[in-house]
Amino acid sequence: MLRPWNFKLALNKNSNQAIYLQIAEQIVDEIQTGRLPPSAAMPGTRELAKTLNVNRKTTVLAYEELISQGWLATERRRGTFVAGNLPGLTDVNASLHNIESEEKPVELQPADYDIDHFKQSAWIDFTDGASDNRLVPLETFSRAFRKALVHATRYSHQAAHPQGSKALRSAIAAMVNMEKNFRVDADRVCVLSSCQMAIFIIARLLTRTDDCIVFERLSNPLARQAFESCGAQIHYIDVDRHGADVNQIATLAAERKIRAVVVSPQHQFPTTVLMTQERRKELLRLAELHDFYIIEDDREHEFYFDETLPFPIASMDGANRTIYLGSLSNVLGPALQVAYLIGENSFIERCVAEKILIDCQNKISLEYAVSELMESGEMQRHRRRISRVFAERREFMQHLLRDELGQQVDFDLPKGGLAFWLRLPPTIDMDKFSTLAEKEHVRFSPGSHYAEQGKEVAAIRLGFANLNKKELATGVKRIKRALMASLMSMMFVFYEPTLH
Repeated sequence: MLRPWNFKLALNKNSNQAIYLQIAEQIVDEIQTGRLPPSAAMPGTRELAKTLNVNRKTTVLAYEELISQGWLATERRRGTFVAGNLPGLTDVNASLHNIESEEKPVELQPADYDIDHFKQSAWIDFTDGASDNRLVPLETFSRAFRKALVHATRYSHQAAHPQGSKALRSAIAAMVNMEKNFRVDADRVCVLSSCQMAIFIIARLLTRTDDCIVFERLSNPLARQAFESCGAQIHYIDVDRHGADVNQIATLAAERKIRAVVVSPQHQFPTTVLMTQERRKELLRLAELHDFYIIEDDREHEFYFDETLPFPIASMDGANRTIYLGSLSNVLGPALQVAYLIGENSFIERCVAEKILIDCQNKISLEYAVSELMESGEMQRHRRRISRVFAERREFMQHLLRDELGQQVDFDLPKGGLAFWLRLPPTIDMDKFSTLAEKEHVRFSPGSHYAEQGKEVAAIRLGFANLNKKELATGVKRIKRALMASLMSMMFVFYEPTLH
């Protein structure tokens, strides 16, 4: 096809950024500003390399990057073109890849994003460990929200209950009773805006100055900070491949009074380890013996892929020693935050009183819509659909990691949850590795993020559920390049001759 013009770009060959990434980013800019309209013919890689005075391999890499992200498309025997459906113009997640779902998501209308939003679409972000908003069946959900808005308008005189709407609390109670072996009613459920809000309320209610709160050594840093802000002294226990070390809890309990132990037994956060049934029972026994609370964080219970998941510790608790934290956000989509606490009645009453001080305005329409989705069975059907998608992505991710990084990393296939935990060579310079990954436009959560006082941990957490297969493949290749560059730099430093 005739291309009667030379496509020129201004490159900075003294920049630390790779030339092919400069080319890719500038092409994205030109697409967004209208210089390159949809379906416009692009120059061939050889022609562009000659125009820009770079090696042809550089332009090939740039085109491959843009094709993998959907900005460009190739047609056999015709050449390379700007994609007809551009990222950022047809959905809010700046992605045009095919989503592996049975129900095609309804496209959203374009919004007034600024140019920085489109530049960020070149990044592959593994940090979420969350669901994929693009899989939400918008038409189904919008019907429930329309019904909720009508209900809220007609019955606006009805006072909102700060504990959460009775309909939603009843739906949650029915769900955990059926699926998680609980025996609770709506009065033992408190609905909250987010898991962090729930953790902060628990910390406020349980903690007195210098109370001993036990966390797993690698754990949620925001949860630790919530307890520290209330005066707690944080103590740590190790986690092995069988979950939290309950023997260390027993030893600590013999030395001092423990107020609470915070654990995530279903999918340990961040390592994804499943706590054994024996350790769950022993932890519950210790809680009763030494009179401390177990705070069970179980926000990813809904996604389990291999075998029957053990029931939560709270479902076995006959002495009211457990406070259970759950979430609906990964099923509904990260954009819809709904968390809940389950505890004994007097504790829930105190939660409600504390919640009023933080936020006395319930999301009435959201709560009604979610209860409608649960009671109609739509949420369960949606969860089954996306569970199949996430199972496929987990399997695909496993093969990617073994094929691309198998010699450099170690990991266990997570039985559930939405992330992988990769153990890296212990000698790796994590700061350098993270810096090189930034240059490759890939993000992940380093192990130090979850460690006490940011201690270096030779591991990274990779969320896979929010990325489709093309994005996963692109992201893992970028991590591989960053990891190889980091390891090579270490070798050069190690073998650098000593000058006398």
